[in-house]
Amino acid sequence: MSSNTPNLNLLKVNPVTDGNDTFNIDTMLNDNWDKIDTTVGNKVDKVSGKQLSTNDYTTAEKTKLSGVATGANNYTHPTGDGNQHVPATGTSNNGKVLKAGTTAGSISWGNVNGSEVVEDATHRFATDTEKVTWNAKETTTGSQTKADAAVLPINNRLNTESLTSINLAAGQQILNATKNARLQGLKVQGRTLMPLLSDSFKTDSNSDGMADGWAATLYGATPSLVSINGGKAQRITSTAADTGTPRRLERNITVESGKRYVALVDVVTDGTSLAHLAAASGTSTIINATSVTSAATKTHSVKFMPTTSGTIILRLYNYNGLGTVGWVQFDSLRVIEVSASDYISFDSMTSDQIAQRWPFVPPGINGVDGLWVKRYGRNLIPPFSDQAWVLHVYAKVAEPYKLIANPTGSSQRSNITLNVIPGQRYTFSQGDVASTVTYFLIVDTNSTGTILASTNGVTSTSFTAPASGIIYIATTNSTAGSFVYSNPQLELGNAATQFQPREDSLIAFGGVELHANPTDGSEPDILREVNGRYEVTRLWRELIADGTLPWEYHGTATGYKVVKLPKLAATFAGDNRLIGFVTKYNGISLVNTPSSVNVFAAGADTYRQLTSDANFYLNIASSDSGWGDSYTPSVDEIKAYFNGWKMALSGSTNPYNGTGTKVWGYQSNLYEGNTNTVPTTAVPNWTPYQLLYRLAAVTTEAVQEDGSLSLLEGDNFIEVGSGYVSRERVTPSTDTGNWYINNDPSLYSPGGDSRLKNKAREILNVFKDSRVGAWIIEKATTAGYGNSRANQPPAMYDPSASYSVSYIKLDKSPVPSVTGFYAASEKAQLRDLTDGVTEALARVSVVEAKKAEKDVPAQITPTLLNGWETYSSSNAPYYYKDTLGFVHIRGMVKSGVNGSPILTLPPGYRPSATAGIESISVSNNGSGVLIGNVEVDYKGRVTPYSGGTTWLSLDNIPPFLAVN
Repeated sequence: MSSNTPNLNLLKVNPVTDGNDTFNIDTMLNDNWDKIDTTVGNKVDKVSGKQLSTNDYTTAEKTKLSGVATGANNYTHPTGDGNQHVPATGTSNNGKVLKAGTTAGSISWGNVNGSEVVEDATHRFATDTEKVTWNAKETTTGSQTKADAAVLPINNRLNTESLTSINLAAGQQILNATKNARLQGLKVQGRTLMPLLSDSFKTDSNSDGMADGWAATLYGATPSLVSINGGKAQRITSTAADTGTPRRLERNITVESGKRYVALVDVVTDGTSLAHLAAASGTSTIINATSVTSAATKTHSVKFMPTTSGTIILRLYNYNGLGTVGWVQFDSLRVIEVSASDYISFDSMTSDQIAQRWPFVPPGINGVDGLWVKRYGRNLIPPFSDQAWVLHVYAKVAEPYKLIANPTGSSQRSNITLNVIPGQRYTFSQGDVASTVTYFLIVDTNSTGTILASTNGVTSTSFTAPASGIIYIATTNSTAGSFVYSNPQLELGNAATQFQPREDSLIAFGGVELHANPTDGSEPDILREVNGRYEVTRLWRELIADGTLPWEYHGTATGYKVVKLPKLAATFAGDNRLIGFVTKYNGISLVNTPSSVNVFAAGADTYRQLTSDANFYLNIASSDSGWGDSYTPSVDEIKAYFNGWKMALSGSTNPYNGTGTKVWGYQSNLYEGNTNTVPTTAVPNWTPYQLLYRLAAVTTEAVQEDGSLSLLEGDNFIEVGSGYVSRERVTPSTDTGNWYINNDPSLYSPGGDSRLKNKAREILNVFKDSRVGAWIIEKATTAGYGNSRANQPPAMYDPSASYSVSYIKLDKSPVPSVTGFYAASEKAQLRDLTDGVTEALARVSVVEAKKAEKDVPAQITPTLLNGWETYSSSNAPYYYKDTLGFVHIRGMVKSGVNGSPILTLPPGYRPSATAGIESISVSNNGSGVLIGNVEVDYKGRVTPYSGGTTWLSLDNIPPFLAVN
């Protein structure tokens, strides 16, 4: 088969396939030659020694080349500055730049130094400091981590109910709170103190300068009783003429072998004189029974455990050296039996801790009575109008925190004394401009103490509280004139804050007494908050064994009588004895006798009640009662004894034996209060027998609190105390000018007698018809019954109103620790707020219900006592108060014992304390109807004294006005 060549397209035949074909001269030869000839005719011949090019030499190029001048390609490069060639790079100049040299035309490769770069406003180098700062900048991941960490506690506060527990000790302390919050979950355990000796040095019958019961070895020193805090203190003053040392007073006490005791006495000195307390047996001092001799104002204390029963001597010393003049002063001496654990702990306790643990309490049985917890305002200074301020005669209160003074000379001061925490930092500030003429002084303890700070020339000053725990703050002036003192503020810490008036917060439980086993503190009564209300789990019952109880005569033994009470609902120990404690009118503890000792062989000043006995028995010495062995006292005469009276044969101090004329006088002094008729009222200031016993069954009682306690964010100055009395009814007295509450006629006779039931340490509020009244509360140690009195101008006094007083008693009782908690997160605070609103609404509903009850009196079913039972369901006993405030008692009871209370009316349903309600009763003894009598006393006890017990009707008790 034929083919063509690729370049000239010449025809080719295949000899194998085309060999037999006819040879065509045109196609095979002529045509091929024509093609070759044409192609060759278009080619340029190659010249020897020259090369051929594919480029065409055009006319234009020829013309251009013709225009080049002769010698145009003969070029020589300039050699001057700016015309040099780039130096060779070599291998060592990598990354370098050309740099001009110092002479013209010189260049070289080199690095650029930082100093060679010119900076401008937008192009600058970063310093090392700036680089460190930039390197420290948070990365995105780091920033998020930190943000998450910062938000976490906020989320926790919002999402978690966080509570902070607190424990408040007795007395004063600082508590730091992380939030403004309310104290919740309050819990308090009872405690009971029964001092073996409780001596307040109150009486000096023979005016020898020594309290009754004390003997002296003074070597010429002078004893005297001085007035303090509504009471007395024993002072011993050494003189330059004294003939010996150490000077002392002493008295005996009776102790028992193997028992553990502590003795304490509060001591004040003149600042340099030395005081000392010791306990001795005969002429020897008992081991561990000597206090450290000191000139400090503090509580001295010793402990001792006698190895034999008998007499111990307590000694109070002025330990000044011979020829040294000075005084030491003793107050509130007490001796208390303590537990084994407390006896060991004594050695590691400070003086203040010992004083708090064993405070001075009156003779007898003392529980935690009237607990209160107070958070003082951020500003610890009360207004100038407060009773705590002692104002100068030339000073006048213009506003609560503004005092105008017009002194006629220098240093005419108004002052206030405040308690502080020793060692704590405080800041005092004033609202006036800084002055060197009028300012405030802060002094240790009193006006003669060391100056701690002043605002002389400044408006605020900080100081450390002294060891005495007392500061004296006074206005002062350097010249006569007219001056203004305003906005004094004392606060915790080292910085003054914006002035604010003092605003305290208080929660208190008046009328609530909490006990425990006096021996070791076990099985305490417990006061606690439950769902916003307060209740007491009570294991102990205290009984005031006075003349209101149904005493009966039981029998006579040589030298004493046995009297009895109906059986108590009590718990008994393993030997079937009552678990209980009894104190006599003088505070001495009586002996609990077992069943193995016959009641007529036990001796005087003993008691017992056994599981099998129907009565509680008490043995009374004839020397105490005045009942001779041959005389049987009547029920009324027994009651008179328990009200503080002593019987005697007229014209003598001998017991009455049934012949001659009977006479009665005070137990403390037979020649006082003499009468020939059986007394029916208690002797003034009488301290009756007291009985504390363990209840057979635990009871729970609802109690009413006064106020609530709130905490401030930051430091809080808090005090835990006892002795609060809530809204005690009182009748004001007058001197025909002002009206007074708690005036003591023995101190200010024109003011009349308006004493409260107890000496007042501080009157907190006076209420007029249940609302706070406009009374001036004053510190009145020279006229008030205690330290406080209230007065009101006659124009403001309303004789038709009812008045009551809340106050703190001067007499002390044990002070416990208090536990609780507060809301420490926002969610917990929100929960607390919600609960508080719920509680408030619940209380409002209670008030509304009580209002409805007053409008439509509700019938209240009482708890029957002492074996009394409901006679029938159709005559079940009940009581109610009508709209006029009169109490009605109705119903029928049975099966009790005359002389034992049927029921006890609650506070607010009781008659006057000065007049009980007596009425005729109708009853049945199984044989017929009897006429008897029923009494309702001021404590609300409804007691039949005669008549039958098969059934007894209460319907004849007349309605009476509830005033107690």
